[in-house]
Amino acid sequence: MRGLRWRVLALVVAVTACERPTSQQARTGFAARPELLEFGPAAVGRTKSMKLRLANQGRASYRVEGARSSLPNVSVPAFEPFTLTAGAEHELEVRFSPDVEGAVQGQLELFTDASGGAATQVPVSGRGVKALVEVPEAALDFGNVNLGLVEMREVTVRNPSDVESPLVLSVEGSDKDEFSAGAGLPSTLAPHETRKVPVAFSPVRLGNAEAELHVAVCDGCEPATVRLTGMGVAGALEVTPLRVDFGRVAVGATAEERITVRNLGSEPLSYKGASLLEDPSGVFKVVSAPALPNDVLAPGAVVELRVAFTPTVAGRVRDGRVEVSVRKPRTTSPGPKVTLTGEGGASCVEVTPSHLDFGPVAFGMTATREVTVNNHCREETTVTGLHLTTQAGGYFTLAQPPSSQPVAPGGTLKVGITFSPRAGVGSASSGQLAVTSTQRTSSATDGVTLSGEGRTFAPCEYALPSVLDFGQVPVGSEVALGVTLRNTGTQACFLAGLQLASGSDPAFRAATVANSVLEPGKKATLLVRFRPPAEGEYQGLAEGWVSHPTRGHPLVNLVGRGVQGCFSVQPTTVDFGISRLACGPRTRDFIAYNDCPGEVRVTAMKLEQPGQEFAVSGALPAAIPAGGRVTLTAKYAPVEEGEDAATVRFTLKDGAVYSAGLVGRGLAKTDQTDRFVQQSESRVDVLFVVDNSGSMMEEQQSLGENFAAFLSQATAAQVDYRIGVTTTGLDPSPGGWSECPGGALGGENGRLFPVDGSSPRIITPETPNAAGVFATNTHVGVCHWNEQGLDAAYRALSDPLLYDLDDPRTPQANDGNGGFLREDAKLAIIVLSDEEDFSTQPVSFYETYLLALKGNDPTKVSFNAVVGPDDLSTCTTSSSSGTRYMELARKLNGVVDSICTPNWAASLEKLSESAFGPNRAFPLSELPEDPGAIAVRVDGLPVTDGWSYDARANAVVFDRLRAPAPGSVVEVTYPLGCP
Repeated sequence: MRGLRWRVLALVVAVTACERPTSQQARTGFAARPELLEFGPAAVGRTKSMKLRLANQGRASYRVEGARSSLPNVSVPAFEPFTLTAGAEHELEVRFSPDVEGAVQGQLELFTDASGGAATQVPVSGRGVKALVEVPEAALDFGNVNLGLVEMREVTVRNPSDVESPLVLSVEGSDKDEFSAGAGLPSTLAPHETRKVPVAFSPVRLGNAEAELHVAVCDGCEPATVRLTGMGVAGALEVTPLRVDFGRVAVGATAEERITVRNLGSEPLSYKGASLLEDPSGVFKVVSAPALPNDVLAPGAVVELRVAFTPTVAGRVRDGRVEVSVRKPRTTSPGPKVTLTGEGGASCVEVTPSHLDFGPVAFGMTATREVTVNNHCREETTVTGLHLTTQAGGYFTLAQPPSSQPVAPGGTLKVGITFSPRAGVGSASSGQLAVTSTQRTSSATDGVTLSGEGRTFAPCEYALPSVLDFGQVPVGSEVALGVTLRNTGTQACFLAGLQLASGSDPAFRAATVANSVLEPGKKATLLVRFRPPAEGEYQGLAEGWVSHPTRGHPLVNLVGRGVQGCFSVQPTTVDFGISRLACGPRTRDFIAYNDCPGEVRVTAMKLEQPGQEFAVSGALPAAIPAGGRVTLTAKYAPVEEGEDAATVRFTLKDGAVYSAGLVGRGLAKTDQTDRFVQQSESRVDVLFVVDNSGSMMEEQQSLGENFAAFLSQATAAQVDYRIGVTTTGLDPSPGGWSECPGGALGGENGRLFPVDGSSPRIITPETPNAAGVFATNTHVGVCHWNEQGLDAAYRALSDPLLYDLDDPRTPQANDGNGGFLREDAKLAIIVLSDEEDFSTQPVSFYETYLLALKGNDPTKVSFNAVVGPDDLSTCTTSSSSGTRYMELARKLNGVVDSICTPNWAASLEKLSESAFGPNRAFPLSELPEDPGAIAVRVDGLPVTDGWSYDARANAVVFDRLRAPAPGSVVEVTYPLGCP
């Protein structure tokens, strides 16, 4: 009876309905959207919901009677049967509630009287994961931001669990260099902690910028993605294109392109041509940049620049940049940058690899590899010639006809090459593949060198099962099992490949295992995945080729059965991923479900594997009551590199056998090497933030008197510096016993001191009497009471002060900070205060902003703090510890010293080294398992002393006098830990 088929069983939702006369049944029109319910990752123990929209696209009404899921952890809330008239729609809620980690697949059946009452299936998939972090925001729009400035936003992250969770952030996408997030935040979230993550947008190019903030939310699942958008603008200025791609140009030839600059506004712009800002390969040139009368680009005016590319070697060159010197009058903001890119070569068609090595191949057998033709041209190209030449040894042949084949722009063409050793010729074989491509009337030929070796192998002794039986698998679910061929002999064995044979049922799929030499005892595994789309029997065949005169073509039959049952195992495939051999075993849980109306007895649970890598434990065999479940644990401990697979078989009392797959991959890598190139600091901008409260008079005087000590490192290294001073005061002092000089009454609000211009506000190597000017500029007065040094630094280096010569918010003239910060200079900030910072934002906000200001390059920013120490008993004149300043200094590679320093000259020498000296801290990309095993080499020579490992920063830090010289190559090698 159809009515019985629709009754509710455990998690299956169904509703009994009466038969309807055939004449009243809808013939067509049923539709479900989406066609595939992909839940993706979902937290274990939580429920994730999706909407399934049912529609009637026919002309006759039909009735929806019920729904049933083949998965125990996917359900449809109970609903009353309903009728859909022609054109009507109705939504059903579908819920996924994973109980265990792992992927699940199945299907949802919908029972209607459409098309004769047959059930309609909707495939369902999902993955159970352990939740770590929640991210409510989906997008951040920074709006229009002027080039060179920084705009800030925030993203909320929450830890919903009862345990500490890691916080892993990354910015991805084509414009990721213009965004940054979460600098300096702790790497973990406490249980149930909610935190605001600062995100910065610092455009370096005109036009739209897009990237994504990725937040790891759970182990093994897709990260939460926050879309980041912004627009880099330069007022009413249009520069096109912002990226000039010359394509592939023949070596020695010159190609030219145009850059157009338009003033779309109503105000004139200052224009002084263009200059080549970066050209690391020495191949780009500004051919022409016309001069304009009075250096003015009038409203509506257009100027055209020409740039050229002359490659000197084949291959892609490092990008160059042209700066167009156009800006608003009376500002020093950088001009727009145009990226230049190109590639040297005979054509814009690239053939990879340039050398194809087949390695050893057994006599009498063949090996096939692929060459890829990549069309980097701006239009379609045609591969008109494929010519193979064997120069020595065996035979190289094409695996397909050498016919002409078109390749679309950005497309690829695969060319198969087969190597057959010549019988009895054991020396190395060599050959050449010539690929000729034609575009319009020009053509070019690229070559690939070929090599291989014929070798005699003893008859391959191997172990291989004749049948791989997947047993019963729920319809829509996927089980991965392995066909493992192991060399059981005492000599090396040649494997020409393992693959799924043509003609196998589409329910089976596998990626081909390439040819290789199997040493005695070694194995190769073909992972075969079986996913039955409907009930019934399925068959396939796996095949391989080995060096053996009579058993050289081993075959393995593949069998499996798709079923609709109330017993299941989830996930059907337990995937351990990659495990390093040096690490301990990894464990995963999986669950056996009984969603039947009565007891199910599991009479046997058996683990089948070709080795000893896997183990399974749990309370089976046993009887599972109706609605019950049994949690099982799988363990994986790889012993060699490569794929591993095993099968867990569950035999029920009625003889039915269900299978679950265990898969993993062993990896032998245990060490990591990070490589750095020491940069020279020829240009440095230094911002002093000086406390102007009532207790700072002596410290200001000592600072001014020791200017020579501060400049010691800069003088020795001939650094081009700019030095400015601001105060910790944001608002003017209300007055009282003392007034502050400089024209702002102590409320500089980030403006360089003195605001009234009574002394030069920016000190350079050309400043007359620089020491006297510095002494004047650091005597900022003692009138204020609210120290906000971090906010003061932020405001000094942000809009509108950063590039404007005048602050538009104030009555004072020329009180902007334009001309202080240079795009290509290192930035050093030095705070002097005897009080804690009372700024408005968390420390992580300022770290994110300062790093973004310098392209997120930590070697280009340092923050230094001469403040009240942690132990105030050593500094009785300080009213509190400068903990926020010290925190930021430790995060941004700076010096921390006491405001009560007895030797100001020595302290300023340390600050000079931090500001002007070479980089001493080199952050590691991974966490070392044993810091004591770290090895450091500079220019290839081992360095055993003069450096230490800073666990807090995860960095190798050189001693003050042992920093590598500019241009040195620093290599740090260390053992990797285990997850």
